[in-house]
Amino acid sequence: MGCRCTVMAAADLSRLAATVGGLANLSRMNAAAMMTTAAVGSVPLRPRSRTRSRTRTRMWSCRRGYATTSDGSRIAVVGGGLTGLTTAYYLAKKVPPSTSITLYEGSDRLGGWVKTDRVDVDVGGTRGTVSFERGPRTLSSLHRSTHRFDDLVLYDLALDLGLKLHTPPDRPRYIFYPDHLVALPPAASIAQFIREPLFLESFWAGLGFIIRRMRSRAVPLEDMSIADWLRDISMSRTVADNFASAMVHGIYGGDIDKLSARSVFDRLYWGYYLPDMGPGIRQMTAREEVLMSTLSKDPNVQKLALRPKGSLLHFGGAGMESLPTALTHALESQPNVEIVRGSPVAAIDYDRPARQVKITTAASPTTEAYQRVISTTSSQALARCTGDKLPSLAGTHSVSIMTVNIWYPQPNMKPPGFGYLIPRSVPREHNPERALGVFFDSDVGAATRPDEPPGTKLFVLLGGHYYDSGPPPPSESDAVEQAKALLERHLGIPRDAPCFAMARLANECIPQHYVGHHDRMMRADEELRDGFDGRLAVAGGSYSTIGAMGALRAGYDVANQTVGPNGYFTTGLEHLEFPAPFVGVPLGRIPVRRFKQLG
Repeated sequence: MGCRCTVMAAADLSRLAATVGGLANLSRMNAAAMMTTAAVGSVPLRPRSRTRSRTRTRMWSCRRGYATTSDGSRIAVVGGGLTGLTTAYYLAKKVPPSTSITLYEGSDRLGGWVKTDRVDVDVGGTRGTVSFERGPRTLSSLHRSTHRFDDLVLYDLALDLGLKLHTPPDRPRYIFYPDHLVALPPAASIAQFIREPLFLESFWAGLGFIIRRMRSRAVPLEDMSIADWLRDISMSRTVADNFASAMVHGIYGGDIDKLSARSVFDRLYWGYYLPDMGPGIRQMTAREEVLMSTLSKDPNVQKLALRPKGSLLHFGGAGMESLPTALTHALESQPNVEIVRGSPVAAIDYDRPARQVKITTAASPTTEAYQRVISTTSSQALARCTGDKLPSLAGTHSVSIMTVNIWYPQPNMKPPGFGYLIPRSVPREHNPERALGVFFDSDVGAATRPDEPPGTKLFVLLGGHYYDSGPPPPSESDAVEQAKALLERHLGIPRDAPCFAMARLANECIPQHYVGHHDRMMRADEELRDGFDGRLAVAGGSYSTIGAMGALRAGYDVANQTVGPNGYFTTGLEHLEFPAPFVGVPLGRIPVRRFKQLG
């Protein structure tokens, strides 16, 4: 999630998408003749051996420098969320020790929206300390994906930082429609699921898809919204309204009438157009093949990648905040790394004669000059800092999410499972609070310590795109009351049941990739080259995949790009070029996935 408050792990999009795919075989749609299929070389992996108990000193012993990073250079990273911390971490491992790295964070803490709170509770005579995740509660294992390999970056970091990953088994998932929870396969049997209005109303969409599938399929030259694209390929609105809107609420908190099908439904979108290359071949972008080939050379990364049997990962009782904390400690141990907290960046300018990017903070009128600056803040924030140099980023948008953590001392107050999402098609009387979903944290097990008192722990998400067009977000106290009213209506939990609850507004926390996102990013790429000679680069959810896994991947990529050929003259947006090159990779060359499970 970086500094983004992603509502639901990206793996849950794949999982729910498989349910949608069951309606019309979407999971087998294979992909577009306009894509290039070519062999892609792998970048060399640094040599290393690891043990389970490594010290921070050991982590840095395999530092490697590249020819394009000259001694005495100064690099700045703007933003101390997951993307910024990961960027600084991989830079510090790869640049020469004489290269200084400065990390700027506007607030007094690092980690962005990732925050684990341990709260003393006393409810109905039950006392103890309960752990609450205020942002993302889990990570996506991606263990079934051959389209993305962001998880390999997480395993690489976990091995370096000595973090222990937990892989809980999958639990039932639900969609609330139209007035009750609907269990999704495989938790529900096919016989049960096909009797639900959620399925019956989408049956004709599946038939419409089959009819469309018989015709030739060319990749549209123009981007489309998720709603328009699904309506185009199924001749129906129901899949978009009932399934896609629920999935998008869980990840983007966004509006399917505005979000880009090409950007948001990446795997499903290209899966519809690409040609089938046979059962022994998996198609992926050339960029993913390079990452997979590079990190899978490490047998320890392979081992971790093959361990998950479910879609979720977390850090157990240590909580999600243990990841940014470990990254911070590793960076603080390096003499060439400086972390500047509580200093929002006010301006970023370019001194063309000196070929330096200058940073001015709100705390100081003086400027600092760098040969390379990487911004991991939101695109809107960067546009404000750079004046009128990046107009393509000025009009981008992020939504706000109201999060409510609730703990009841009574256990088992809801059905077993991961939680449920709420599509936009749910009648207003069943969702007047404008909720996006409810997650059953006491079942997932993230941030739960052995000494935590038993109970029912829930996480309620409100708002998102609903706050853009309707009344403004409520106060925190009103949000708690709204969450209680929702839980009473949906789960039968009395709103006056004794509990501990707290709310927080995550303001502008999830970037929205609206229709035309890739085109805007290509214009931003040109603006960064024209205005900063490419010495200012960007990374994070405003530009590429959102979510915690996306944040780690973005930091890894931009750091490697910086230390690679022409690294100081790249923008971080090169990989968003359209169309992306795809490659066919034999199963034997993908040692980080279990294909027997993939079928």
